[in-house]
Amino acid sequence: MIKRTLGRTGYEVSALGLGGFQFTSMFDVTPEEADAIVDYALDHGVNFIDTAQCYGGGESEAIVGRALQRHQDNKPIVCAKVGHLHEGILAGMKERAIGAFQDPQKILATIKHSMWLMRIDHFDLLLMHEVEREWNADFDTGNCVCMEVLEELKKQGIAKYIGGSSWDCNALARMVKTDRLDAVMVAGGISLLNRWMFDELIPAAQEHNVGVVVGGCLGQNNPGLVMKNREALKSLLESEDERAVMQGRKLSMLYDLSDELDLNMIQLAVRYVLSFPEIHSHTLGARALAHIQDNLKTVEMGPLDPAIVAKINAIQDLDKGNAGSMKLKEFTNVFKQ
Repeated sequence: MIKRTLGRTGYEVSALGLGGFQFTSMFDVTPEEADAIVDYALDHGVNFIDTAQCYGGGESEAIVGRALQRHQDNKPIVCAKVGHLHEGILAGMKERAIGAFQDPQKILATIKHSMWLMRIDHFDLLLMHEVEREWNADFDTGNCVCMEVLEELKKQGIAKYIGGSSWDCNALARMVKTDRLDAVMVAGGISLLNRWMFDELIPAAQEHNVGVVVGGCLGQNNPGLVMKNREALKSLLESEDERAVMQGRKLSMLYDLSDELDLNMIQLAVRYVLSFPEIHSHTLGARALAHIQDNLKTVEMGPLDPAIVAKINAIQDLDKGNAGSMKLKEFTNVFKQ
């Protein structure tokens, strides 16, 4: 397994991490299957797991906690997140939950609950979940109640390192420039269709020696990126929306490249992300033991040849300077019809 240094944290993390969102009952995964997924990952070189308070309403954290007890000799580095308070232990109390984003005591209460579920006395890495949400964060200073809580926990040694996560690469880049974050996790910042995180976030992270983790490279399991579906491309290519036509052209070319290399779309995407050493870990989710097994086999193939990476980059850049690609939600809807 390729290992990379997670920025200033100094952690040597596996280039393939395990995302903790999908191995919960939210996706009809049994506790036994979840344990099998985590055990297989840790026994085969994965040493970085991502979880969050809202993943399964705490179930993901409990699954990770059980794994930490079973794997005393090969404990993973855990990236935990605080946020989505209205979807966690404060769910059902909407007004109180929204207010909690500005209440240090309530934020601390949810953090202590996470520690209890994971049976830990400190966090390896604790992130503000989706910095652009109800935190009211000033991206150019990093100022907000949650940041004050995280920094105090870091001083106390309860959180060894802190950071933020987001779908918004620009917001994360601006917060990285404050030099208050040790690591970031970006969802949707790179896929076979885009590499938005390289515009501002990656340069800022390199300048400030901030660790970089990615998720969502399959467009949150978007059918068009997970599996070749040429039939669905017709509606894109025949659309009156120029962005849709461009998206269809890009996907068609990516499908052709996938065929040429004899790789399925997941293998192509995983190896593409693996080709960037600036990305320290890629946390892929898994809903079945077979998923993590296949992902590990793909990583064993290694990064793509630089010439292939250049081809994918060129496909992505076909519309550079124009109106841009369809938003993820619009693109997803085409393949769900």
